[in-house]
Amino acid sequence: TLSGMSNMEQLVDNIAIFQEEKPLSEKEMGALAEVTKMMLEKKTLPCTACHYCVSHCPMELPIPELIALYNEHAFTGGGCIAPMLLATYPEEKKPSACIGCRSCETVCPQTIKISEMMSDFAERLKG
Repeated sequence: TLSGMSNMEQLVDNIAIFQEEKPLSEKEMGALAEVTKMMLEKKTLPCTACHYCVSHCPMELPIPELIALYNEHAFTGGGCIAPMLLATYPEEKKPSACIGCRSCETVCPQTIKISEMMSDFAERLKG
C-alpha cells in the first residue's frame, strides 16, 4: 500500500510501524479478502488519498474526497450519503466541474483514470 509520505516525520513513523512483523490472522485475512472482493465487484477505485493529484488540478477539486464519495456511491449501489454530502459542495467543487484535462492522472501512483471517474460520477448523480 502507498503511504503518501511527504515529510521526514511520516517516514520515521512508517519505518517504526514496519519494524515489527505481525502477519494478519486467518480471520483478518478472510475479512480483508471478502471486502476486497466486494469492492472489486462494485468497481470502486483504489485511491490512497495521497493528495498528489490535488496540486495538479487547475480546478482545485478535492479529488481524494470525491473519489471516496464515488466509492461510497458505487459500493452502496447509489446510496444517499454521497448525494447528500455533495449537496453541501459549491458547484465549482463537484465532479461536474472537472474539465477532463487529466493533469491529475499524470501524478496518480494508482494510475486511476480520474477524469473518467469524474464524468461517470457526474452522470450517476444526475439520474
